[in-house]
Amino acid sequence: MDALDSDRCGVGIRGVAMAIDSVVWIALFMIAVSAVGAITGQTATTASGVETNLTGTPAAIGLGLWLALAIGYHTLAEWWTGKTLGKYLVSIRVVAADGTAPSLGAVLGRNVLRLVDWLPFFYLVRIVAVALSDGQRRLGDRVAGTAVVRS
Repeated sequence: MDALDSDRCGVGIRGVAMAIDSVVWIALFMIAVSAVGAITGQTATTASGVETNLTGTPAAIGLGLWLALAIGYHTLAEWWTGKTLGKYLVSIRVVAADGTAPSLGAVLGRNVLRLVDWLPFFYLVRIVAVALSDGQRRLGDRVAGTAVVRS
């Protein structure tokens, strides 16, 4: 056990932070889809508002752009401040295993593995990994050498 063990955060508080960050993810999804729709001409103005209906390659590009924006949001926020909006609002932060600020590579690694955490749906892998970990660490934390602690 290291000095950070008593400050590490479990599934519950991390889940609340992720729920808050999901609002940001939805906004980023809307931005990605709208941008691709505007570029490809798959956006239409209707009586009920502006609609974007992506299909085929533009849909795949929109999905890829959204994932890049979402991973970028988490990576940059955690690298600059140790916190995303959700983590800030629940007073938790990402640190390196020794308690210092994490490197850009570490937060990028932990956030790319966020895609695995989603499997098979709604963070099931993450929940199991944190619950079974002796250090309350998800797969991305283990690989990147990071932890989530109370601020």
